[in-house]
Amino acid sequence: MRRTAILIGVNRYDDLAPLDSPHEDVRAIERVLKSNGHYDRVQPLLDPTRNEAMEALETALSEGKPDDLLLVSFSGHGVKDKRGRLHLALRDTRRKRLETTALSAEVLKRLLEDSRMRSKVLLLDCCHGGAFADGFATRSAGGEEAEPLDLERQLSDGAGTYVIAASGALELAREGDNSAGARPSPFSASVVRGLAGAATDSNGDGWIDAVDLYQHVHREVDHVEGQRVTVSSLGVRGSLVLARHTGSATAADLPKAQAGTGEQGSAAEEGAKAPAGEAGRGGHRAGGVWGWGPYLDYLRDCLMKQSVLQQLPDASGRDVAVCEMGSEVLLSRAADRWRLAGRAEGLAREAVDEGRHLRYGYPAVLFDPVRSERGRGRKAKLAPLFVMDVEVEEEDGERFLVPVGEPELNRELLVSAADLDEGDIEELVTWFEVDWDGGGVSGLADKARTVCVKLDLTRVDDLIAGELRTALDVRHGARRGAQNAAVLYRADPAGAAVKQLLGDLDRSGGGIRLETIDRTALAALSGPPSAAGGGEPVLPVVTGRSNTAQEEILASAMGRVLTVATGAPGTGKSELITSVVTTAVAAGQSVLVASTNNTAVDEVVTRVNKLAPDADLMVRTGNQERRARESEILNALMAAEWGAADAATAHARLVVHQRGLDAGRHELAEAERTERRLALLAGERNRLRRSLPRAVDPSAFERPRDRNRWTRRVEASLESRWTGWWHRWLTRRGLGIPGTDQELSGVLAYLTTENEWWELRGRAERGTSPEQTVARMRGLSEQRREGSTEYLLGRVADSLRRGRGVVEARLRNLASGQNGWKGMKALVRTVPAWATTSRSVRGVFPPEPGLFDLVVIDEASQCTVADLVPLLYRSRRALVIGDPYQLQPVNPMTTQDDRRILSVHGLPAAETEERSLSFGGSSAYHAAASALVAGGGEVLWLDEHYRCHPDIVAPVNRRFYGERLAVRTNSAALVAPGDPAVQWIDVRGACERPGGRSCRNREEAESVLDLLRKLGRSLPPEASIGVVSPFAPQVRLIEDKLGEGAADRIRVGTAHRFQGGECDVVVVSTAAAAGVHRSSGNWARQQQNLWNVAVTRARSRLYVVGDREYWAEQGGLLGDLAAQDEVSGVGALDEAGSLLFEALTVRGRAPRVSHRVEGYSCDLLVPGEHKDTAVIVDRAGVGSTAAPAPGRTLQRVLDRAALFEEVSGARTVRVPAWRCLVEPETVAGELIGG
Repeated sequence: MRRTAILIGVNRYDDLAPLDSPHEDVRAIERVLKSNGHYDRVQPLLDPTRNEAMEALETALSEGKPDDLLLVSFSGHGVKDKRGRLHLALRDTRRKRLETTALSAEVLKRLLEDSRMRSKVLLLDCCHGGAFADGFATRSAGGEEAEPLDLERQLSDGAGTYVIAASGALELAREGDNSAGARPSPFSASVVRGLAGAATDSNGDGWIDAVDLYQHVHREVDHVEGQRVTVSSLGVRGSLVLARHTGSATAADLPKAQAGTGEQGSAAEEGAKAPAGEAGRGGHRAGGVWGWGPYLDYLRDCLMKQSVLQQLPDASGRDVAVCEMGSEVLLSRAADRWRLAGRAEGLAREAVDEGRHLRYGYPAVLFDPVRSERGRGRKAKLAPLFVMDVEVEEEDGERFLVPVGEPELNRELLVSAADLDEGDIEELVTWFEVDWDGGGVSGLADKARTVCVKLDLTRVDDLIAGELRTALDVRHGARRGAQNAAVLYRADPAGAAVKQLLGDLDRSGGGIRLETIDRTALAALSGPPSAAGGGEPVLPVVTGRSNTAQEEILASAMGRVLTVATGAPGTGKSELITSVVTTAVAAGQSVLVASTNNTAVDEVVTRVNKLAPDADLMVRTGNQERRARESEILNALMAAEWGAADAATAHARLVVHQRGLDAGRHELAEAERTERRLALLAGERNRLRRSLPRAVDPSAFERPRDRNRWTRRVEASLESRWTGWWHRWLTRRGLGIPGTDQELSGVLAYLTTENEWWELRGRAERGTSPEQTVARMRGLSEQRREGSTEYLLGRVADSLRRGRGVVEARLRNLASGQNGWKGMKALVRTVPAWATTSRSVRGVFPPEPGLFDLVVIDEASQCTVADLVPLLYRSRRALVIGDPYQLQPVNPMTTQDDRRILSVHGLPAAETEERSLSFGGSSAYHAAASALVAGGGEVLWLDEHYRCHPDIVAPVNRRFYGERLAVRTNSAALVAPGDPAVQWIDVRGACERPGGRSCRNREEAESVLDLLRKLGRSLPPEASIGVVSPFAPQVRLIEDKLGEGAADRIRVGTAHRFQGGECDVVVVSTAAAAGVHRSSGNWARQQQNLWNVAVTRARSRLYVVGDREYWAEQGGLLGDLAAQDEVSGVGALDEAGSLLFEALTVRGRAPRVSHRVEGYSCDLLVPGEHKDTAVIVDRAGVGSTAAPAPGRTLQRVLDRAALFEEVSGARTVRVPAWRCLVEPETVAGELIGG
């Protein structure tokens, strides 16, 4: 995959007015592309001639391969010829010889068409029109009337081309403010800022694509100084990656060349065989030493380090002992070792024998963990406040304790004892690291006392590091706080939470076998997965609700090694995974669904198992309790009555249904293309008709024969060198005009447009109406759902009949208590659908390469890379679903810890982070997305939202997802609808820091309680209520005031507790207000993913309680909510809607504009005698930033119309925009006539 950029900037012209900014445009874009664009070649062309520009473009396009990308930026004059065709002006361009001296859109189109490259991006910083004002010159050659630039028409069929232009139809592209020296233009400056990291990385793959860039530039430049940024997506599918997103810690690596399908296996195998410290081709980049062996060892060490950091010993247990050293010597650096004595020596000896880690520190803190559930079952903990890793050395028969790490604050103690928020912890840790100097026992004691004050931690003793206690009081009623003693404790690096995972990652003993990685989906992380699917497409078996995006992901998951999907909240992940499971099972394939989140796993299992009344089609396994139910589930499967399902006939019916759905999608794609062109042409046609010479009657061109005759004649008048005078004389005579070049150009442009217009009109009238097509497809989808269940159950019954012996053997093994892995390889072929949490996999399934045909990893953005690796190893293909804007994995390790472990294993930190494979800085989602993009693949989107009221999800959609989500929530069916659905209750209150940490707001908490009382009286009994706050002290305050009696209906917690859940009504208590402590305020403002989780838990209503003025100034999602009106503003009608409004008014109707019902709006509401009619004007995606599959835009509009009719009760009609522009009176008559 080769990436090339050609940057053209023309300041100096031989025949046109000079410009100042284009050279600066080129230099600025060149800098940012070289900095983080990962381009193989960036070629700037300053003041090139036409031949020089053509040579550069032809070379790049002719040499390019299908998977290569070309970015072309042009800054300079845009000039039109007599036909109104765009030409890009180069240095030697002559106004009267544009065809041979400028670069025309027609020539550019031909170059694009002839190239094998499927990915091309054009940035056009030019315009038409002439004006100068205030030092801002326009990009115009001067003299022409400003006319629309139909990029789609002039560059049509330029397959895979994404065009972003600096101006629209009648606006001017501005130069920079060059009054104090040359500056880039506003458009190019915004492009540079976007590529430098200001643009949003909407799918979280670590890269800025063309859509991300357009949305950024549109927000910054559109309507500034009268400028309107436009976009055209010409045959583009997927994302066109332009630059690395600098705000992302990790991103996909775009390789110099993509491995082909045939090379992938050998590359992965070579990398797997590479010994530690060496790199095989399967994971190698120039100058790097990445290899699977050292990488697995690195993940194991990180897991063990994390496990040790998260363990704190019980105060009454045998894992902690006092160090009887009199005066502290290790932290204070009074000595470089300490001779072990007393109980500490015995503890150290046992730890060495057991292979457990040792940690040492001072002062010892006795505490009750504050995060235990309402004080029940708590065990007191004992751990040092300052801590360091230590080892045992023996010398002359004596054992010594030796430091092997730097002193650090005990983060787990800060969380468990002080319950600090992340911002407070980071502030304390930073202060500790900067201020720590180990200044003897006096400095150590002073530091300890200072930290105790900061944490409001009781000092049970005077902290005097030179006079340590030799015993501790840890009795049940002992006073909690810091005691003047140093302690040693042991931690198990293979704790229960990671023990199974460590076993899988052990390449030397019963874990992943390096030489087999190439046969599994895991190879995709070290060698780019093949972008193409293999084999015949698998028949979708869809038993529930589905949409086009879900089915695209389903098809990819069934045919490609690696599929990655972004699943924003409420977009139907569970429905998708259910369809993946049913399709795989019906196709005779085994499938494993895994997640770190029990709720996510259980949701899918429940959906799948509802399909069979007498048994579980999907086996839910995991911990010991769930594994114990396996016998029960298998026995129920064997005993179930499956009936006499005719799977062959059901399959044949499904094939027919699928063929009908495919035909319907094709019809919609054709209709969408036709309506889009008509919409683009309609305005141009009206404008050209108005600009015809007065003597020319458009009715003279109504018949096709007349149009063709006059088109030929006018063309000859303009182009014929020798007989042009004769044709001009005939034209003047026939049309009654003087026949100047300008007049003839206008007539020819009109005739050309008319020919295309009537051809498209005929095509639209001959085709089936989209409404009929969608109605037919809905019926087919319903029939497919019924048939899918029948076919699925028939296939399950057949599999169980054939594999009865396998199931019976498994039952015997379980009954005899033999190895749980025995017979599992055969069992998953007979009982193919399984589900578990990611860290319970080894307890059920052997680390067998490719054990499953497919693994589905849900909530992957919360899953670590270490969890991902064993799952991919056990499968041939993988579907990874996550959301980079939800909560990420919690990791107590520091960046320094991570990089130190990388260094130990000879792994390059920069490369590992670049590929999103670092333990601490990446999630499973980011790692998979990076690998996919590296291979030229595309992260797919679940892009329809079904959970929240439209007004709740709208700001989230804008802020995080680039408005990619189409909201399809049936708001009329919500349990607790509110008007408005989003309300801000303005309460300032005083921000407290209980114990000098975090944040608590008592006035705000009282307002929350008042609101909850009102809701309790007014909401229906079945409505669920949630209260979310980012600050733990605020959560506890509200919980205490509510009392335990309210817990049955009202759920209170931080966003982490709500992840994966939802409530009918959510109350967000912001706590932070004017006067909040800097660290708490900064932390809360930065937690945008947390606010996303909090807001999107609400189905019907969202209440935000807090200081509105404060949050309006903070930006982010809460800033959006604080700044918006109670009801979202509505836009003015565009030209199509305005013409229809006028036509309806003339007919005596009084239509309403942007009528809203339950969060949705129509363009016009036309009153009727018996029933109102809602009108949705279909603009056919003109001006849209997205590039969905053909037909998808039209289907979305039809779905929107159907939903509006359902929630409003009004008859709802979709009207194509082109009809409103051309025949509004006819449309008005149809609407009134019903």
